[in-house]
Amino acid sequence: MTRSRPTSRTRGSGTARILAAAALIALLGGIAAIVLGSSGSDAQPPGVPVPTTPATTTTSTTPARPTSVRIAVTGVGAYDPDGDQSENDGDAGLATDGNAATAWKSERYRSTFSKSGVGLVVDAGRPVKANRVVVVTETPGYRAQVRVGSSPQGPFVPVSETTLTKKRTTMALRPRSGRYLMLWITSMPEKGTAAVNELTVTAAG
Repeated sequence: MTRSRPTSRTRGSGTARILAAAALIALLGGIAAIVLGSSGSDAQPPGVPVPTTPATTTTSTTPARPTSVRIAVTGVGAYDPDGDQSENDGDAGLATDGNAATAWKSERYRSTFSKSGVGLVVDAGRPVKANRVVVVTETPGYRAQVRVGSSPQGPFVPVSETTLTKKRTTMALRPRSGRYLMLWITSMPEKGTAAVNELTVTAAG
């Protein structure tokens, strides 16, 4: 019996199937490589929020300035240890009435001021530790110092430097407790009379 030999068409179909199978295997291998590469990366899947580190806010704090408290004082008289013990005492309240148009004034000294000083005394009503005195005057040019005591008749202790007054003069005080403060005037301005239109006192709050 004679066997029939395969034709060239049959052999061609087998070769085509082999090539197609090889192409499919190569395609599947490429897909697998892509999947494996994606699973090993750090990329987040779509729709998943990326965690963030909250920003650190640095706040700077400025130390608060110490506050000053106004001390109510009342002019109660004058201090004249080298004279007749009187220096327009009845007008002392004009230096603390809140009206800069009025003033306590010393007596007029037409010749050289030969006294160690004359003073305006104010009463805080209780012992206080003041840190500043502000003097407003219509006769600038006299020298003055702030002193503190426990009685309107003295004695008084210096708590500031002697200062040449201007129309408005601020005098820093050393801390010392006392109910009465005195503006001790040690020289006169050109016209011979020293005026205190307003005297205000403050303490640290």
